Amino acid sequence: MPLILGFFLLALLGTAGAVAAGQAFVQQRDLQDLCDGAAAATAAAAADVDRSSPIAIAGSLRFVDVQRIADRYVSRELSGVSVRARVSSDGRILRVRCSTTKAVIFGAVFGKAHGVLHIVESSAREPVT
Repeated sequence: MPLILGFFLLALLGTAGAVAAGQAFVQQRDLQDLCDGAAAATAAAAADVDRSSPIAIAGSLRFVDVQRIADRYVSRELSGVSVRARVSSDGRILRVRCSTTKAVIFGAVFGKAHGVLHIVESSAREPVT
């Protein structure tokens, strides 16, 4: 009986680990999708800006305020996500970094009672003309 109980608890722990890992994976994928969308939307919004604008930066891509645009996109989709958007020095590449901490089911069992930190990055290049 103790051996059966031990194997049952071990199987239960393995199942809990698989569920927690699966949920963390889905959260990471969702954040990556959001960050990819933020990069694409920010690049698209910036590409529509008049190229002769005095507030545009030097380079092929001329972004007005990439941080503001990325923040607005992410806040409409998901709360609690930190976004950092920046343009490369040559003005051709936009990089967006998104991070958040999300609770995971059975997280306390595996030492993640406060949640799992997810950090992803995405980029967008200048539009082809």
